[in-house]
Amino acid sequence: MIRAPMARPLEDPLDVGQCASQRVDLVREFAVGKFERLRDSVSRPEGQAAVSLHFHVAGGYPAAEGSVSGSVWLVCQRCLAEFEARLASPVRIAFVDDEAGAATVPEDYEAVMVDAGRLMLADLVEDEMLLALPLVPMHATPAECGAKREVEAVVAAPTVEKGPVQRPFAALQDLLKR
Repeated sequence: MIRAPMARPLEDPLDVGQCASQRVDLVREFAVGKFERLRDSVSRPEGQAAVSLHFHVAGGYPAAEGSVSGSVWLVCQRCLAEFEARLASPVRIAFVDDEAGAATVPEDYEAVMVDAGRLMLADLVEDEMLLALPLVPMHATPAECGAKREVEAVVAAPTVEKGPVQRPFAALQDLLKR
């Protein structure tokens, strides 16, 4: 008896149905520089993104739970200096084929549409990293920020002695009394 070769569930694109039925635990790393959309949002295409997923079945749908995390270089909007930011995003998703399926996934799962039960894992990781980016990137604390040093320099600047105060419109007061 000749059998067809088994599909490899852990190669891109992933067969989410097979991963869920086998309750696969998956851990992968990706270079941030390979994510085209994310690369446009960071100051340097350096860093790593990691994904850790446990596949299972939820409400009759293939599903996965886990996290996406990584580090990216951003520009602080307070001091305009680059800094390395740690991003993390919990993942709890159910895979569906169409909009009708998306409406019926369990309440605590996010519906993700897949084409013919296949998922490009790198696309999912990039999407989660983009969603985890801060709206306004800043250093974690003002003490780490270069803007604090600039403010301290202004405050510490020597004061200049002021001369006599000139009041150019003082004569108007006399004219108004007439």
